[in-house]
Amino acid sequence: MKSISFFAAAVFGFLLLSSQTISAQVDMTWEAHQVGFKVPRGFQIETNNDEEFSAGNDNLFVTIAPIQDENLTKDDLADVVDAMAKELDYDLITDGSEVDVNNFTGYYKRGSKDGSSAIVMALLDPESATNLIVVAIYSDDAEDAALTVVNSFYSY
Repeated sequence: MKSISFFAAAVFGFLLLSSQTISAQVDMTWEAHQVGFKVPRGFQIETNNDEEFSAGNDNLFVTIAPIQDENLTKDDLADVVDAMAKELDYDLITDGSEVDVNNFTGYYKRGSKDGSSAIVMALLDPESATNLIVVAIYSDDAEDAALTVVNSFYSY
């Protein structure tokens, strides 16, 4: 009887460890603008240059671009997000709110297009000229991963 209990506990422990390893987040950086963030394991970089960083997997795709406006202030962030959501032609745009993400001040809105959900976010670093627009497009089952990514940005 003890061997069955031990075996069941060992299998349960292995499954628990495996599920945590699969869903673990890893650091990713965009060296061109000295920005870091967390992504799910297995994210593949598609573009990495001074104008754009994009990476993703089957359920989540993230694109980051610098905002080329040195006069940008916290008061402008909602307008930047609205303009980007309109340019990307998102419909069903829902909530919008100010956020503080580590050392960034930001504003975001959610929307959807063609059956995919998205978070559009502008980030302003008050300590430097690092200002970003972030678009995270995700499937319904990847909302938690998308929220983890957009809430993990930091400058270094």
